[in-house]
Amino acid sequence: MIEKLSYVRLGVADLARSAEFAERIVGLEPVAAEEEGLALFRSDYRDHALALVQRAGGDGEGASLGLELRDEAAMAAVVERLVARGHKVWRGSAADCAERRCREMAGVRLRGGLALEFVVRPLSSGWRYHGPRDAGITGFAGVVIASTEVEADIALWCEVLGAKVTDYIGEGAYLAIDGAHHRVTILPGARDGLLEMQFEVEGMDQVMQAGYFMQAHQVPVVAGPGRRPASGELFIGFRGPDEMLFGYVAEGAARENRLARQFAQAPGSFCAWGSRSSVPEYGGES
Repeated sequence: MIEKLSYVRLGVADLARSAEFAERIVGLEPVAAEEEGLALFRSDYRDHALALVQRAGGDGEGASLGLELRDEAAMAAVVERLVARGHKVWRGSAADCAERRCREMAGVRLRGGLALEFVVRPLSSGWRYHGPRDAGITGFAGVVIASTEVEADIALWCEVLGAKVTDYIGEGAYLAIDGAHHRVTILPGARDGLLEMQFEVEGMDQVMQAGYFMQAHQVPVVAGPGRRPASGELFIGFRGPDEMLFGYVAEGAARENRLARQFAQAPGSFCAWGSRSSVPEYGGES
């Protein structure tokens, strides 16, 4: 049902600070935005992968995850399934679609405030992506979602949105929506919401370089560098403004036609190299 991840939209307390972090630290390319209080950033062919929205008075909208659907018929099918399960779905206005740069959109707000925004024909850029620094980013790779009701959230993604569990890690799961091992990870947490946005980089060198770059710029590294046993994916995660996590990944396996495996809820299941995370959802201590 879902064709691909489209964007992450974050409400931020300090737009200038968050925008500087996205550009200078993460290495995303700024995109001109006509709307006041909005900053957009590219990581690949997408018009934008990250949207930062200034919170009104330091409080306002939370995170949204944009999901591209094939066409209006797919949109109608998703809306029908969500309504049948008791979800309140809204349809985007012309202004909403213009801000998200898509033809049609609908949305549902989940427990904890995370919104899933379904978009049809989001804008793509014909220009080559060129980041402000050589982070080696090749695209928007995936997200990690924290959940207090993991089984219900996995069911929503699989039964309504067409995702497939490729592997379990403790009570959590890696979910595939295309040819990659996973694009969405759902992990048990003390809260509900978007935990991390991940960008694919060229390879191991860029993952390792990121560790030294973050250290030099006093950015807290919260996970890795390491390799995930389930997918073979190299990773490093670091903390941004408003406690949002960002990460780089590389060398992930392709999706296989097999039964999902069960990995233990243990640090070794999150990193084959033995690195320990400071994030409870990643097997770290709270």
